[in-house]
Amino acid sequence: MKTLNRDRYYISHITSKGQTTIPRVVRAMLGLKEGSEIAFKPASGGFMMMRVTTTIKEENPYTPKEWKKIERLASAKGKTFHNADAAIKHLHKASIDA
Repeated sequence: MKTLNRDRYYISHITSKGQTTIPRVVRAMLGLKEGSEIAFKPASGGFMMMRVTTTIKEENPYTPKEWKKIERLASAKGKTFHNADAAIKHLHKASIDA
């Protein structure tokens, strides 16, 4: 383990839960605020810490053709049934035709 000169390094201690406080000077230099994200990258002899911004990439699971069909079905007027038996018959027939 290296002995570091406190005049050249900012030192923080690790808690029993593996947490640490980033020194105020370091937070200011990196522009870190509550909710900021940081990343740790392996570097020679240790790790480099840097501020990062992550984004959630939302992938569209449907093709344009599928979206058209979904929108058409969503806007379609539903069929009305006078009793449960008629609804069940319709569902059964629809599943056979599909």
